[in-house]
Amino acid sequence: MILLSAGSICITSCSSNKGEIPALLERKKVMGPEDEKALIKTTYDKAVAALKKDPDDLKQYISLASAFISEGRITGDNTYYGNAAVKMLNKVTESATGNKDLVFQALSLKSAVLLNMHQFKDALDVARQGVAINSYNSGIFGALVDANVELGNYDEAVKDCDKMIGIRPDLRSYSRASYLRQIYGQDTGAIAAMQMAVEAGMPGLESTEWARVNIGDLYLNEGNADSASIIYRTALVYRPNYPFALIGMARVSEAKKDYDAAINYTKSAIQIRSEVAFVSFLADLYELKGDAGKAKDTRNDVVDLLLQGQKDEPADALVKHNVSRELATAYLNAGNLDKALQYAQTDLNMRPANIDANELIAWIYYMKGDYANAKIHADKMLATNTRNTSKLYKAGAIYASAGDVAKGNQYIRNALAVNPYIDQLLINETKSPGARAVAAN
Repeated sequence: MILLSAGSICITSCSSNKGEIPALLERKKVMGPEDEKALIKTTYDKAVAALKKDPDDLKQYISLASAFISEGRITGDNTYYGNAAVKMLNKVTESATGNKDLVFQALSLKSAVLLNMHQFKDALDVARQGVAINSYNSGIFGALVDANVELGNYDEAVKDCDKMIGIRPDLRSYSRASYLRQIYGQDTGAIAAMQMAVEAGMPGLESTEWARVNIGDLYLNEGNADSASIIYRTALVYRPNYPFALIGMARVSEAKKDYDAAINYTKSAIQIRSEVAFVSFLADLYELKGDAGKAKDTRNDVVDLLLQGQKDEPADALVKHNVSRELATAYLNAGNLDKALQYAQTDLNMRPANIDANELIAWIYYMKGDYANAKIHADKMLATNTRNTSKLYKAGAIYASAGDVAKGNQYIRNALAVNPYIDQLLINETKSPGARAVAAN
């Protein structure tokens, strides 16, 4: 079993900082190019030096917040750097300055932090404040797209994305167009848009390789594991040991039932950045390989660490990390369906039209044997005509169990037609729903 700490799964701060300017924490692992790291450090140092000379230089707080956001994205220490960024940005928004441009920049960055912390409604409100100041900035419309997607306001997200692309067609706008096309089941167009995003970026930068990995994910969803592998390997050439590309390679290996290779890739990713999703995937791989004990222990560890992360958040944190979805998924994987339902309902209450939130709660109801409620939410998760094969396969199992066997079988056939490499654990669960909960008890 891999040893983890709460900090290693990116849900707690590495340290507290009582001073006016939070520290830029020392990285304990190599994460990306050295020149990228040096640029963030230089930005931080210059801003700190400038503020020592003039504490009222609000531009420097914007620079510090930008550095914190970049570092949080790369290291995954979102709680520490998110709060550090908001602390700096509040100095701008709460100042008596009449400089609307600086206030706009602060609101734009703050909306990004709130999105990263899964505070979607607050992020939308802040982004709207920014648009009220400047409606000709591409970035603020990106925040509106993201917030509306998370809240399930998909039509609004499309309108905002059109405005974003009209203002500035670049990596950020193309990648959002790609994601919206995925949501609406336009996977070919999604690949084309994400390819444009990659071409608009600089090879090796985290944002560019994130977009490239997403192309691989799209190919993998279509069952094209070989093309996905090429994409992930290319990302690893430009950004060695990029954890999301390593997880991509792990998923390719899983699809080909090479579980040893998948485990090795996943462990390599975790050593660099131990995301909750990575560790949960490792547990799935242990189960697929036949090691039920390791799978169970790892899943229980994830639940414990998420709960500990919530306890460890400072009481005076400016923004809290909402992990309702993560906890619901962790409890589901650990077999505690009642707790999973509790947190999934919390997540759904926040964004009732979101297709992912409806997918999660639909599957929990299915695992509990409540097929009527599962079907209600399956209808909602399919509202955008997604071609995501996991959603299609789950819908098939739910509809068949709810009594509409013909419709259920058609969705399963549709899923297999798109991707023959359906997750084996998902197939196992449809054969014996609730089995994991029984095993956990």
